[in-house]
Amino acid sequence: MLLWSGSFETKIDFVDRHHKEIFQLLNNLINKMQQGNISHEDIDSAVHLLIHHTKNNFHNEELLMLESHVDQRHSAMHHMEHQSFIYDIDNFSEISGSYDRRITGKVDKLVRFMTFWLTYHTLGTDKLMAAQIANIKSGMTPQQAYDSLKDQKQDPVTVKMIQDSLLNLWLESKERCAQLEKKCGEFEKNIEELKVELQIMTFTHHN
Repeated sequence: MLLWSGSFETKIDFVDRHHKEIFQLLNNLINKMQQGNISHEDIDSAVHLLIHHTKNNFHNEELLMLESHVDQRHSAMHHMEHQSFIYDIDNFSEISGSYDRRITGKVDKLVRFMTFWLTYHTLGTDKLMAAQIANIKSGMTPQQAYDSLKDQKQDPVTVKMIQDSLLNLWLESKERCAQLEKKCGEFEKNIEELKVELQIMTFTHHN
């Protein structure tokens, strides 16, 4: 479960409201899975709703940064994180479309990924965005607002949460890479077997 607390607040009303909604949707999905008797259609609907709300939140955040004239060094990095998330999350879009028996495992991976990513992104990148916007409103230039946060210190609890989330994201990524390497190896093996079969067929045909 990803529980909302004051640590996640950016002090920007609509951003915090959207984040709370995403947290709740994620927790609803977890609860549905724990019930055990939920249909694949219900899971698919919950997953799509969660992804839709998250992408919509990204769009609104990027509009906010543009309207607030946030320094491009931050907005470019922020946008890159959003795009990276969308790339990863789109792999889950049809998570139950084929009625795969492994759907529970797939949803569990989605939940873990989103929990770690949202924790890292909200506590780190989003709060940096909010701090810069506050500084710009107080009279700083976008460049000054960005530079003023370079050496910003965070409380140890928040730092630990960010570090744990990054570590878990890295472990998830490492696992996916290992699975991809395995699939590539199997594909190469199949190609070699097909080559041998083709050579045999060609030899047989000529004789």
